[in-house]
This record gives sequence, C-alpha cells and structure tokens, in this order.
Amino acid sequence: MPENRHGSGFRGPSPDVGKPHQWKKGQSGNPLGRPKSKTLSDAYRSKLEEPVPNDPERRTWAELIAEAQIRDAVRGNVQAAREIADRTEGRARQAIEIEDTTTAKAFERMKPEELEAYARDGILPHWFPRSGHSGSIAPSDSSSDE
Repeated sequence: MPENRHGSGFRGPSPDVGKPHQWKKGQSGNPLGRPKSKTLSDAYRSKLEEPVPNDPERRTWAELIAEAQIRDAVRGNVQAAREIADRTEGRARQAIEIEDTTTAKAFERMKPEELEAYARDGILPHWFPRSGHSGSIAPSDSSSDE
C-alpha cells in the first residue's frame, strides 16, 4: 500500500500536480468561444442552391422541391398547400388567452381608506399598478401620493 506522503490523508500524486496549468482567476477557459462549425441549416441552404445534375432546365434543388410541392398542392394535398401558404404569407396567428390578475390583487391589497378615496375621488394609491395591464383603471391623480 502506498505510504501517505502528504500528511493529509491523500495518497495519490502531490496535490500540486497540474497547478501551473490551471486557469488563473478571471481567465476564461475558452477565450475564443465555441469553434464555428457549419450547421445543418447552412448545409441545406448550400445544397438547395446547387444546380440539379443533368437537368436540361438547369434548375436548383430548391426550385425542383418548390415545383413538386406546388404540384402536390394542386392535386389536393392540403398539407402541401398549407406549407406553401405558411412559407409565402407567414403562419396564421394563434389566439392566446392570458389572464392578468394584477389589478384584482391590487384592489384586494387596498386598505379601506384607499378604497374609499378611490370610490369618492377616483384616486388610486401611489403603489397601484398603472400601465401595461389590461382592464386599466381610471387615471389617477399623479400629484397625490396618499
């Protein structure tokens, strides 16, 4: 069994092994960042721009794919027609419902005297949320910080 040469319970090589090669404080381990490599999208773009070999019309792969997609759409392929529409006109917007409870919670937080001031004068407390929320409340008197 190797003898404990360090007096610390550590029996392997000296803990100082490799210290000169460690990163200095504040020094990046990869100062140039991740190496640039060609992504799959870049490879597709490059290939789509190439002319199709032996094509008498000298079309690119992209043109050939577009023609096939249009042909499929004309023959009744709804998915092909949807793809063409999405690419040319943009995707249809999807409705998203968002419930904002900020105003309701703010009213629940109001003290009785703040509620009375709002009911009487239409003045909201200075901490009450004022913008960026749906269901906006009556404008408050900005000079009052009661």
